[in-house]
Amino acid sequence: MNSNISKMHSLLIIISLLAVNIVEQAASVVTGTIPGMAKSFPNESLVDIEMVTTVVSIFVTIFVLVSGTVVRIIGQKKTAVLGLLIATIASVIPGFSNSFIIILISRAVLGIGIGLANPLAISMIGLFFEGDQRARLMGWRSAIAGIGTAIMTYVAGKLLYINWQASYWVYLLFVPTLIMFLIFVPDVEQESNSHLQKEPKVYSESKDDSWLLITILALITFLVMTVVMVLAVKLPTYFIESNMGSATQASTSWSIVNFAGVLGGFLFGPCYKLMKKNVLPLGLLLGGIGIVLISVIESVSIIYVICIFIGISSSLIIPYIFNTISERFSRIKAPFFTSIVLVGSNLGASFSPYSGKILGTTAKIAIRNAGLIEVILAVIILVVYLKNKKQYK
Repeated sequence: MNSNISKMHSLLIIISLLAVNIVEQAASVVTGTIPGMAKSFPNESLVDIEMVTTVVSIFVTIFVLVSGTVVRIIGQKKTAVLGLLIATIASVIPGFSNSFIIILISRAVLGIGIGLANPLAISMIGLFFEGDQRARLMGWRSAIAGIGTAIMTYVAGKLLYINWQASYWVYLLFVPTLIMFLIFVPDVEQESNSHLQKEPKVYSESKDDSWLLITILALITFLVMTVVMVLAVKLPTYFIESNMGSATQASTSWSIVNFAGVLGGFLFGPCYKLMKKNVLPLGLLLGGIGIVLISVIESVSIIYVICIFIGISSSLIIPYIFNTISERFSRIKAPFFTSIVLVGSNLGASFSPYSGKILGTTAKIAIRNAGLIEVILAVIILVVYLKNKKQYK
């Protein structure tokens, strides 16, 4: 952090920026409501009901790209605050509505809010921080998101004991995030240039090479999010289909994944320092194997343990991708390229109900095949690394 900003102010900025990342992943915290909603809306197909969870990502995808235009009009901080305000209001509507259409629309509006705020939660880290601190915060970003989503998923699961609508009350936790960001994060457009970091040293790459790298990173992110969201969406159905447990236990399993993701985020810095590029295939391989095992082992207790490994390994992947963007591209290009990768992430999440249907006729088969995707992707990346040792030092 620049010395012109006090350590306390720096800490408050860090906390506020990291808290926004909780909003990014919040769409999945209510997946446990799917069975209950299916009973309340018997005329709606299971795929349509699952879309209530994932339609958020469709609009996030659109408004991640729109965010840049809004920033040029009203500035970065105001855009982020607008996004957080929209998300806070829209997220709680399903907790008070009995109309499936209104619920679906409110989830779409939630995606608009997240889409406006999400790119700035990442790119503003690059504006105020650099070097090892920036890389560390990229890992912490994932960890804090894991803490927030794990707590929200756990609380949403407990609220299921009231009814499925009550689970949506968990989004009231967005309110403190909005207040903190509004108070503590500086308005970039009103700050002097001395408060921002100097342009980082970046790799010299041709325009074609830059787009090739971003395309690859976006594709990897797309596949990873597809796998993760297929697991999130199909887990409650899998527990019930297999007579293995309840929707609440499935929600607890997903909560464990998020809690373990906290540790994975904090481990990213040391792991990256030790293994560099190998962090990516390692995370994919371990995560993929863990997901495959979930589809094989029909014991809730053992699945809880496996979820720990899935959460840790999966949380090494996304920080690596965003850290790579920060390292290789200038501060001017990095936000746009970050948005491109986020589009890949959100597309993967958006179509996960349909991806799950393609991957298997049952929840168990879909989860197994989703895990195999990560295993295969890890092998492909390792082969590429071996064939290009000089390029991927």
